[in-house]
Amino acid sequence: MQLELVDMDSKKLYETIKYTPKKPFGYVRRKTRRALSGFDIICSCAGWGKSGYLYQLYEEEKPAVYISLGAEDNCISRFDALINGALPDSLRGDDTLPVLELVGHISANGGVILIDNADMITDPAVGSVLAMLAVAASEGHIRIVFAVRTIPEFLMPYVIEGRAELIGIDELRFDKEMIRELALAYNEELTDRYLYSLEKISGGWPIAATAILAGECEDPEKAIEQTFLARYAQQNILCSMSRELLDYARRTAFLTAENDEITGNVLGLTDTGFLLSELINDGYVGKGAYPVYPEALRRILCTGLPEELKKRLTENASDFYIRSKRFAQAVHLFDESGNAEGAERLLRLYGDRLLANFEFELIGCCGRIIMEKGRITSPDALGAMAQYYYYSGDHDKMEQAYNMADSMFGKENKFSIYRRLYKGLLRYDSNPELYRRNVTTALDYLRENSIPLPFLYQKELDVLNSMAEEKLQGEHVLTVNRFGGLRLFAGEPQTEIQCKTKRSAELIVYLMETGGRPVSREELLSVFWPEDMPANAVAMLHNMIYHLRRELAPYGIENIISYKNKCYSLDMTMLKDADSRISEICTALEKGNKELALKKCESGCSYWGSYLGSTDIPWANEKREYYDRCYTDLCMLMAEHYRSCGQPDKELEVLKNAFRLEPYSEQLMYDILGCFKTLGKPDKARQYYEDYSAKLDAEFGTRPSNWLRKRFFSCFSDNDHDGGAEQG
Repeated sequence: MQLELVDMDSKKLYETIKYTPKKPFGYVRRKTRRALSGFDIICSCAGWGKSGYLYQLYEEEKPAVYISLGAEDNCISRFDALINGALPDSLRGDDTLPVLELVGHISANGGVILIDNADMITDPAVGSVLAMLAVAASEGHIRIVFAVRTIPEFLMPYVIEGRAELIGIDELRFDKEMIRELALAYNEELTDRYLYSLEKISGGWPIAATAILAGECEDPEKAIEQTFLARYAQQNILCSMSRELLDYARRTAFLTAENDEITGNVLGLTDTGFLLSELINDGYVGKGAYPVYPEALRRILCTGLPEELKKRLTENASDFYIRSKRFAQAVHLFDESGNAEGAERLLRLYGDRLLANFEFELIGCCGRIIMEKGRITSPDALGAMAQYYYYSGDHDKMEQAYNMADSMFGKENKFSIYRRLYKGLLRYDSNPELYRRNVTTALDYLRENSIPLPFLYQKELDVLNSMAEEKLQGEHVLTVNRFGGLRLFAGEPQTEIQCKTKRSAELIVYLMETGGRPVSREELLSVFWPEDMPANAVAMLHNMIYHLRRELAPYGIENIISYKNKCYSLDMTMLKDADSRISEICTALEKGNKELALKKCESGCSYWGSYLGSTDIPWANEKREYYDRCYTDLCMLMAEHYRSCGQPDKELEVLKNAFRLEPYSEQLMYDILGCFKTLGKPDKARQYYEDYSAKLDAEFGTRPSNWLRKRFFSCFSDNDHDGGAEQG
């Protein structure tokens, strides 16, 4: 009797394991999942929640037959008994094949067959029986879902031919809400910051999120070494990969193989298309042009790379990234590998570029890597680091870096001048008389040697601006008007300069537009004679400058144009831009700063005039188009502002200004008609519309669009027919 009880318990345990899916700990139901196609294969490596997915299907898809396979089922008689046990009592028997009974039962009653661990079957006879189920599913007789870690041979033809739908890790991945729900099972007081970090490090890999939560680590970023994840991956994932696939996975985890050049030249891998397909098909990574691993798995894979190989790959990759100007990736590699030489080389070669792009964090990271390893030898790298220290507010370190760079020279140099400039600006308020000389001599050196200003905060820029204003009040300057015709003024009271040639004045403006940047003779020749350059072009350029200097000499500004190192430059301190407000407006519009642009136009929005008047030179034409476009954009912005304030009369005024520059714009005409309608002036709307139509017909042989016609007709009714819809 006792034996019978044991047998009954064993049978019950067997049925629980074989015919009932296990609910995983920390199970999270997917609120939305892909609808079953009829023949689906869930394929992923360990830890992606195949069991949880099957458990949800078992609960939701009624009726559902669940069968869990194992290595012990690699025997046809045992397998038949397993299938037989899945059938209702009325269908069990020995006269027919159980699999046919199962197909018939599901076909007649609906439902779905869920077969877990199908890749455990290696016996050909058992595989052929499972293939019979696959055939029935592919022909639409039954619905079936296989769950596998790798796709077995008896299922591969259906995958290749597209008769089975693959459910991979892209569908199994936990999203933010699922991770939050999982986290609540462990700790209800987790912060949003913790959950964000958990999502980032797990990459939606369920086993990683579960392991980190179970480990109760305060920082998920540092949790990998404190969990069982590395051992779990070794026992359940890495050991199942071939040596070639594992090497590919480790290298592409260490560096993202995002194109053939990185794959081949940097990682030293060839013919990797098959390996990538294997990673995707076997559920190690999601679909994509290159493998993207969850961050937790990526770190586990990287730990298996030999240090020598890591160093070689890092050097290859950093060289590639630097050549490609992808400095952030290069710095990341330097940081991971502690490559101080590479970080110093990057600052030495591209420090100026990083500074110009305000990428101070990259410079600071390079500086930290370098200083952790010892003394730095490149003055250019030190100079870049010094500006980073100024940016971060560490003025003592800034001065130390400039001192080290200066000590590598035996005479005055860029670094000693930058140090003097920063020192004078930072201490200017404490003693303006004392530090004004420091700043002035530094600026003179930079200008004479065509060296740009270093990075400066607004407070230090304000000091320079105040000094420039003081200088303007005490010295002669050249005032330039660029709009509505080019005009130059000098002296007190202002006297218009009558240049001998029109191009002399245009030369001033061109050099002014460069912001004082030195310009080569070749560039000036190509700008002023873009097509048919005369044989004596150089002499003509010299004559332009000679006569200009003669005309400016009485006002003490004859040296406003200087020539050094085969380049011409304009002394911007001797120049006053009469149209600076226009430049500020255009800059604000470019940066999307609508409030500043509107503020600059508080005094009105009348057309500022054509850039350089009728000058017909390609560079001037391009600038003219730019400023006219900015003016039109400004009018549209002001019209929008007046519309929101309920001032249609002012809105109409600025729209008309823009329409004079864009006389064929349907959008402007649409808005103008809207203003006339609001103001109750249908006759004015008719006049504008008919003039516009006639112009279109005369110029292009066309007529206004239906969209605009509807707007026009709405001016004569109480209802706006188009409902204010945007142009389609």
